Amino acid sequence: METVKMAKKWAIEKVSIRYWQKRVTESSLNLKKLAREARKVGWKGVVGALLKDVCLGWKPWELVYMLFLVGIQIGVYLKQPESFLGMIAGVSGIVNVIFVTKGKISNYFFGLINVTIYLYLSVISGFYGEVLTSVYFFLMQFVGAYLWLLNVDKKDQSKKEPVYIKPKKLSLFGWVKAIVGMLFIWGLFGFIYRGIGANRPFRDSVTDGTNYVGQWLMNGSYAAQWLFWIGTNVFSIYLWWGASLEMVVMYWVFLVNSIVGYIRWTKNS
Repeated sequence: METVKMAKKWAIEKVSIRYWQKRVTESSLNLKKLAREARKVGWKGVVGALLKDVCLGWKPWELVYMLFLVGIQIGVYLKQPESFLGMIAGVSGIVNVIFVTKGKISNYFFGLINVTIYLYLSVISGFYGEVLTSVYFFLMQFVGAYLWLLNVDKKDQSKKEPVYIKPKKLSLFGWVKAIVGMLFIWGLFGFIYRGIGANRPFRDSVTDGTNYVGQWLMNGSYAAQWLFWIGTNVFSIYLWWGASLEMVVMYWVFLVNSIVGYIRWTKNS
């Protein structure tokens, strides 16, 4: 009996090792491919592609929509200037989520600006749960950009327009993994926060669950990401209420955009 158990354990470990070896090999090949393409066009081509992604492909109403939301953030700061960094984080965050809605890979550039500032503000505000989430988001900007570059809509490359990401629909098994993952992260971080003496550990860990799963789904280009972002935004408004007006306004704008993003991505998937 013991021999059978050992054989099963060895077989599982062998399959797991092969799986990760395959993933590492695939990632290495993909990175080499992206590096070759970058060397082929040169740094000017890379910058040109970034500017093309940022500037082209906008409809007039989309520009008005973005300028309106950014204007709200700047207007709140001008009326009640609490934090210049908070305002910059809010503006870059709004631009980031609107670019995600459009399926623009350049969203990760603005996301990197937003998460770097947000990480600093979370540290000085003592929101240590948000610090851990911000570190995760910082690393995921690079992972997400890599995955989105592999998921561009190839059929649009013949046109003189930006290449967009193909939204995907989450399968039933994917939903099970997402919900279980969210509950697991929520509980795990809740116990961690309780262990370090947090007053409301499981309330503070709610956004960890929605954030981590939302970013995972976003990197995979799944339309379901927006439902988790909606949950994140609702709880984040509650978290920052009374601490930073710029952050509260930013998350209200995020909430509106998350609803728009969910409708748009669900339709396109």
